[in-house]
Formats: sequence, structure tokens, C-alpha cells
Amino acid sequence: MLTADVFVNIPVKSISKAYTYAVPDNLAFLSIGWRVFVPFGGRKLEGFVLSVSERAESTVPLKDIIGTVDDEAWFSPEMIALSMQASEFYLCSPAEIMRLFMPGKSGLKLFTSYAADAAKSDHTILQAKPYMQVYGYLLREGAKSGSEIKRALPERSEDLENIMERLLHYKLIVKEYNARKRASELYERFLVGSSPITEEILADFKRKKAQRHLLELLREKSEISFSELKELKISAATAKAVAETGLAKIQSRRILRDSYRDVASQKKDIALTNEQQAACDSVLPYIEQGEYHAFLLHGVTGSGKTQVYMELTEAVRRQGRNVIVLVPEIALTGQLVMNFKSRFSEDIIVIHSRLSVSERNDAALRVRQNEAGIIIGARSALFVPAKNIGLIVLDEEQDMSYKQDESPRYHARVIAEFMAKLHNAVLVLGSATPSMESYYRAQQGEFTLLSMPHRIGDKPLPHIQAIDMRQEFKRGNRHILSGDLKALIEKTVSQGQQMIIMLNRRGYSTFVMCRTCGTVLKCKQCGLPLVYHRNGKLLCHHCDIRETVPDICPNCGSHYIKFFGSGTEKLEQELKEAVPTAKVLRMDRDTTTGKFAHQEILEKFRSGSYDILMGTQMVAKGHDIPNVMAVGIISADSSLNMPDFRASERCFMLITQTAGRAGRYSGQGSVQDEAAAGEVIVQAYQPQHYAVACGIRQDYESFYKQELSIRKQLSYPPFSRLVKLLFQNEDEKKARENAAELVQLFRRQFPQAKEHQIIGPSPAVISQFCGIYRFVVLIKTREIESVIQFLKTMGMHLRTDVAIDIDPISMM
Repeated sequence: MLTADVFVNIPVKSISKAYTYAVPDNLAFLSIGWRVFVPFGGRKLEGFVLSVSERAESTVPLKDIIGTVDDEAWFSPEMIALSMQASEFYLCSPAEIMRLFMPGKSGLKLFTSYAADAAKSDHTILQAKPYMQVYGYLLREGAKSGSEIKRALPERSEDLENIMERLLHYKLIVKEYNARKRASELYERFLVGSSPITEEILADFKRKKAQRHLLELLREKSEISFSELKELKISAATAKAVAETGLAKIQSRRILRDSYRDVASQKKDIALTNEQQAACDSVLPYIEQGEYHAFLLHGVTGSGKTQVYMELTEAVRRQGRNVIVLVPEIALTGQLVMNFKSRFSEDIIVIHSRLSVSERNDAALRVRQNEAGIIIGARSALFVPAKNIGLIVLDEEQDMSYKQDESPRYHARVIAEFMAKLHNAVLVLGSATPSMESYYRAQQGEFTLLSMPHRIGDKPLPHIQAIDMRQEFKRGNRHILSGDLKALIEKTVSQGQQMIIMLNRRGYSTFVMCRTCGTVLKCKQCGLPLVYHRNGKLLCHHCDIRETVPDICPNCGSHYIKFFGSGTEKLEQELKEAVPTAKVLRMDRDTTTGKFAHQEILEKFRSGSYDILMGTQMVAKGHDIPNVMAVGIISADSSLNMPDFRASERCFMLITQTAGRAGRYSGQGSVQDEAAAGEVIVQAYQPQHYAVACGIRQDYESFYKQELSIRKQLSYPPFSRLVKLLFQNEDEKKARENAAELVQLFRRQFPQAKEHQIIGPSPAVISQFCGIYRFVVLIKTREIESVIQFLKTMGMHLRTDVAIDIDPISMM
């Protein structure tokens, strides 16, 4: 009999194996990579076919595969191989990786319905009117969802849940699990000419002017969409009348959505700089040979890394191979798309989480049907089901946003490297501030280092001034803005130039405290301080829990409640008070909830409608706006106070990247002095710290050497790989004991402390979440494969009380 091994698409740790199903005769064409409907635990679920083979008749009856989800196999051999490799590395099931290749992580939307069993219509309970009413409705109308039953029987809405439970208990009705495709397909109607339209035919429509006009249009172009007809103010009734004559017919065709179709950009003829040409010359031979190779493109801000990406993309597309270009944040997609559209026009799709499942599904289909071959987007764009990939680019490769913080906890840089090797593709990592790990690998020869140390046109890097906020406080300044920064704002605005100001904290006040007893208002779920927003709400930025501000202290009853700290909302208010003539635009998570909110904000600023763009780290990276000649960085060193070995690296990167937005003028805009380098003010409380000092000097090499020395002493990456295990339990003692047990087993297995170190258990930074106690164990290892195998042997990857994070970014 023909059977198939299928992974069921359920993100549950305990279901990490393939299940065998019988393949019915009508599905004998099935092969590896198909998405199918399968019965599982009384439900109809989506599954992924991993193998198909002939087997002897089983003594245990196998369930049949119900049907296929698509018209062809969804997963290519490379996708399946990548899923297997990534699942082994990240200690998750292959299905967890495979579902990333589908928009919305599933091709199906599961729903339940209820149906009446006609054979049990004489049951005693049905003598009661409420039960008979629901049972009779389902008997007459067939299977219905719970919401449909509630709408049909509004008089039973209050007790409907109890009625349904009783009917299910006595098996008078049954719950059915069904599935349908998540993505909705978009169709458009066309009027298509079916025979030549001559002057004689037109003469017959002399008195039917509307139909005659439509036929004249059809003579000029063989088909017209109904949306075009609407713009021409030709009614659908007219089109239908013409179709009834037999001179044309109405066809319905599927339209693949392109959410960025209207992004306009003019083609520019740009001569490469010597540094750009040298970078391209190093990479192109590997593209031409179809050979895997990894490059680290280290270019200062404004050196033209995007132009290098486009040159390499053109070479790959000439070969008919596909290209993936990743950016760390949705905010950066708009500008990158504009740049690529100037050269590749219709050959681009965009993928990110703000697009609907249907939009992402259509974009993926455009790639599968070879309608587009350049994939641009955030982390999820890496999993567009593309074949024959020739180039993968990670712009701003150092950015922490490339790491997913939920299972599977993959890093896009690791997956991109796996993928590039499988496709014999070139991998390019680009940054002005490469991650310590990537730069170290380049120094060790694992990556080829490409350097672009100069801005285009040899424009100088901006002049950066540090302001010690401790001295500002001594002078009596209690505001967010230092005197120097306020003066720079006034100067910049008066000269008709624009400015970017960055404060990496949302909200108005960062914590609320009772002045009488010192109680800080905290989130009831995670224990972190609640942040006050100007809408009058307290918000936990970790849990998204919202609360109202209490009139009195919940601890002592005092009315003396004070707001402390500053976020972007408070900064916005202070800017408007300090420079009332300036037009201020804010960009943070609170103002970018819409699909194209990032792009709309940046377009408003780019057009000159606003003088100041201020916000969180969204404003810090990648933006190239000609008229921005000044930058302000507030609380630049705040990350240094975090319990994280990467704190210094984060601080240096943020200063360098944000400062790089200034003085990038490239020949457009209203800047009078093209030689101006731009001015940057960095406000900090520890300006003497090496991360701040190197950031102010824009000196990556000095920072790298000092940070590398510290990392080596402490055996942190790049001298080791990390594994973080989070043990969770309602019982604090049990959580600690479970963690301690693993530590003992690990030390027994790896007695050599030089190669493998284990730290903990210790309470997590968020030590209690929703009543669950959390303890962290941290492993440092130079042999990550050995540790992964050990954890697998111990069954850690199957435990629901343990979260495993390979190469963690956050120590929280």
C-alpha cells in the first residue's frame, strides 16, 4: 500500500514526529513537499508530506489523507533540507520551521461547527423546549458554527453555552473540525473582445452610444478591466449588454496583489565609486560560478552599500536566479523598495508582518510563478518559498531584530547562511557597525571582508559633540534637552534644514512612583514598571497590559503620586515648547500601527513638511534624507545599565548608526553648503565610557579591540556560543530544582570547564510572569553541536516547562 509520512502543522513540542497515513488512489501523485489535509485527533488539520513509499499492509489500520491544500508541492527539496537542519540546530520540530515558509504560518484557517444526529431525535432531553430549539435548528439547517447558532437564536444567547454542552454530552449533536484556506483570492473581471469590430458593426450601434463607445475602446485594446471601465464612467450594465451581443465576453481572472505597486521612483544613472566597484569585483566571480561564499561589507554610513546590493542583484537576475534582501525593521522597507524600484521596477515583492496573509500569499505566488525574482522585507522574507536563490543580503546585519524571540528562536543570519549553502548562493552581510561575531569571523577568514571607509563623494562624517548631562544637572537644567542641543535645533530649523532626534524609550513617563512610601506601579503579570502615556493610561511595554492611573497609592493610600523619567511623548511635548515654530513628527511603535505608517511618516518628513523627526531606534538606521544636517541622541548610554554583556555593543551601534543620518547630502534638497558635514549632539551620563567615546569618534576598530578583549576574558561570543534555558513552574522551588538538576547533569557530562561553562540557576530578570516562576541557566560552549546533542538526549526540547534559546540576543 502507498503511504506517506506527514508532519502535522501544530506548534506543540510533544508532537515532534512524523505520522504515517495511507495515500488513497486519487492522491497517488503525491510526493515530498505537498501540503495536505489529514485527520488528527478528531480534527481536520494541515500536514506536510516528508516522504512517500510503498509498504506492506499494516496490521494497524491507517487513516487516509483527505486531500491536498494546493495544486502543486509547496516545499522544494531545499526548503525541506533547511527545515531539517534548522530544527536540529534550534531544537524544535521540523514542522515549526516549515510553517515559517507559509504566510501566517499556516495555509489553513481551522474552525468548528456543530451538526445534529438525526437518529437521536427521540431523546428525552429534547422534550425541553430550549434543547429542542437548538437541536431542531441544526437538524433543519445542517452544520453551523457557534456564532451562526447564536445569531439565529438570539433569545438563547445567555444560556446557549450550557445547552450546547448538554447536547454534546448526550451526543445529540457532534462537534466537527473543518479547515479552509486562510488566504482569500482576489479576482477581477475583464471584458475581452471575441471578434473584430468593424465600421459596419459600429454603425449598428448608432443609437446605443454607450455601447458604441465601449466597442470603440475594445477595437483599440483587445480587453478592458472592469476597474478601468469604472474610471471611464462606463457602467457594468453596458459591459454586460455588449457581452450579450457576442462581440465580447466577460472573463474573471485572479489578480495577485502587489502592495507596493504604486511606489514610484525615477531611474538614476549612478557611477560606482572605486570602493563600490572593488566590492562588486570581489563578489561577482562567485555569482558567475554559482558558488557559495560569504562576505562582510563594512561600509561607513553614507558609503553606498545599497548601490552595491543592486549591482550584485542585477548580475544574479541576469542568470535567472532569485535574490533575497533583508532589512531589520519594517520602517526600512519603503526606502529600500524605492531604491530597487528605480532599477528593477516590476521585479520586486515585499514581505513583512504588517501585510495581510492574503497579500503575503499573493507575493509568494508571484515568486513561484516567476513574475518577480527580488524579495525584499524584514526577517520573515527569508522564508518566501523561492527556488534557485543566487544571492542573500542582510542589510544592517548587526541588528538585534533579526533574532526571533518566540519559538522557533532562530536568527536570520544563521538561517541565511544555511540557506545560501544549500542553494550555492552568495551571502552578503552589510553594516557600518558589524556585529562582534561577524567581524571576528571575517578576521578569522570565515567571511571575506570588504571595506568601504569613505562616504560617497568623500563627504566627511558628521561632527559629533558629547554633552555630559551630569554637568547640565549641576547648572540647573532639569529638562530632557541640553542647552547645546536646544541651540542646535533652533539653528537647524532657522536655516531651513531638517533634524532627527532619537530617544529609545516610548511613552511619556517611564515609571510612576508614590512619593510617600516609594512604591513603583508595576505590571501585575511580569513585575516591570508601568509606563505612563499621554492618553492617561499606564502600559506595560513587555506584556501590552493597560491600566488606568490610580488616584491614590495602592500600597499606602497616599495622593502624592509622581511621574518620573522621559519617553518619546514627553520629548515631543518639550520640543514643541522649546521651539514652537518647528514642525515635529514622532515615529515610534505607538504611531506606526498601520500597514504603511512607517513609509507615510518618512515620506512626510522627506517632502519637507516637517522640520524634526523624533522617535525611538526606528529613526536611527538606514534612512537617507538629503536635508537632514543635524542629529540629537538623548540618553545615548542608557543601555549600559542593562544586565547584558552586549550592552556596550548596543550603545556604540546606536550612536554610530543614528549619527550617520546627518550630512549625507547627495546633490538634492535645499542644503546650501554641500561640503557641510552635519552636526550631532550626544547626550550621555557616562561620556567617558569607551562605547560612547568610540561612537563619538565613529571609530569601529578601537571599539572592536576593546570589546573583544573583555569578551575574551569572560568567554563570551565570539569566543563561545551561548545557550539560554528558561525553566518555568508555578512552584518556585520546583522551577529552581529542575534547573539545578540540569546543571548537575551538564557538569557530569562536560567536566572540562575550559570548553564548556554553565552558570546558574538564577532568577530571570522577569522572575515571575502570570504566576509562573522563571529561572535561567546559561551555557557557554566552544562546541555547540555537543551541547545541542546533550540537551536533545536529556529530552529538554520536548519539555513544555523549558524554553531553549540558541545564540540568545537578550539575557532578559
